[in-house]
Amino acid sequence: MGYTTFYPKTLQAKGALSGISQLDLEKVREKIKEIQAKNDIIVISMHWGEEYKLRSNFQQQKLGRALIDAGADLIVGHHPHVIQEIEKYKHGWIAYSLGNFIFDQWFSEETMQGLILEVKIKDKNIAALNPIKVKLTKTFQPEIYAEF
Repeated sequence: MGYTTFYPKTLQAKGALSGISQLDLEKVREKIKEIQAKNDIIVISMHWGEEYKLRSNFQQQKLGRALIDAGADLIVGHHPHVIQEIEKYKHGWIAYSLGNFIFDQWFSEETMQGLILEVKIKDKNIAALNPIKVKLTKTFQPEIYAEF
């Protein structure tokens, strides 16, 4: 599932028209319940947070935890263009921002980094989550960074 907290209402999906999923927490809760029985793991991609902030904000934390409480197993955040913390919350995980993977923001060390998440699943649960750091080369290609 994928949602954003940044969008004009004109881009919202309606009827047969494709578009951005509206982030209505009650509707998301209903959708999670609907697909829980059919899926092992529920992952939600979230476009959220403040650009270039190295820590998540209160709104991200509140929403991420509410999504885990609703039954999501993993929240994968993006938008800040820098790596933010990863939190184990109850049964789930929240990666607030994976930073940049392939992007031409050369102006800071933080924007030239990103994360890949290695997620191990056992018995329909996340058994382990391993962040793998990448650094972008001078031509903005990702390389796995040996030390993290």
